[in-house]
Amino acid sequence: MISGVRILGLVFGAFVLIYSFAMRRLGKLRRGELFLAQFLFVSVWLIAIYPPIVDILASMFQVEGRLFAIAILSSFVSFLLIIHLIIRLSTIRRDFGDLVQALALTSYGNDSVDGLDLANIAVVIPAYNEEGVIAEVLDRIPAQVLGMSTRSIVIIDGASDRTGDVVQSQGGLAVFHVVNRGQGDALRTGFEIACREGAEIVVTMDADGQHRPEEIERLILPIIERHADYVMGSRFLGHYSDRNSTRHAGILLYSSILSFFAKTKITDCTNGFRAIRASSLTRLELREPQFSAPELILEAVNKGLSIKEVPVSIMSRKLGNSKKPSGIAYPLRFGLAILKAWLRS
Repeated sequence: MISGVRILGLVFGAFVLIYSFAMRRLGKLRRGELFLAQFLFVSVWLIAIYPPIVDILASMFQVEGRLFAIAILSSFVSFLLIIHLIIRLSTIRRDFGDLVQALALTSYGNDSVDGLDLANIAVVIPAYNEEGVIAEVLDRIPAQVLGMSTRSIVIIDGASDRTGDVVQSQGGLAVFHVVNRGQGDALRTGFEIACREGAEIVVTMDADGQHRPEEIERLILPIIERHADYVMGSRFLGHYSDRNSTRHAGILLYSSILSFFAKTKITDCTNGFRAIRASSLTRLELREPQFSAPELILEAVNKGLSIKEVPVSIMSRKLGNSKKPSGIAYPLRFGLAILKAWLRS
């Protein structure tokens, strides 16, 4: 006869399974949380249905008694729960990012002129302390590309220098984040403004002069011809002037991983030079504050956008220092961004 404790375990496990699938179906549970719930369900049911499995675990860990084995299993589950809490803490950071964006949009709305026309193509440029090079970048952006007018939107992401003043003196639209949030959040703010003002195509590029504005035509042509909704520039299909072997290998590795997750061939997953159809952009749910490229790609795939890569050039930085984390921090955090984007999908 099955004991009351075992019956309770079966009921609890069934509840966890049914509840987790229901929440996932409602969109309130992420993939990682679903995996955690399924692991808990399987563990509880195995112990309830076949208690001797605890003895097997005890022999594996070379401990005596079922209580010790259950304690080890409980510790492992606790570890997973701690990881889950860490992920949840990122939600709090995300809420703070939303507040920063809301302040930027409110300030933009108060300062903007009624009827401002951002033209057909909005060129969104996140900028953090780039006063030495941003003027040249803006000067090189064509006023028209393939007969479509352009307008630059520069998101000043908590800069401590005169980047914003330089942008405004060049006639560009400067939108200010009160604190530095990262490229992903800066892009989200730029996307919101571009879509709000009626842009048809949104181009993103870096503020450090490594992208060539003259190549915007390559990015938007497949969108105009309706061959793609999302066009990514690839240095490996085009020109790459700073071939650091370690970075080169890292980009290829992460591009392979993203290609596997996205089920589409990607050669340059870190390139920020891209173009997106504005009507498609509004369908993407973007949350990553800094390393946004993996999330953009996976979201585009999940939402059914057609993706294409075109050759572009990546030039060496002329002034200033890279804003990317130094050393091993960059590849680790970029890899984590890929994992988080996949788990959220």
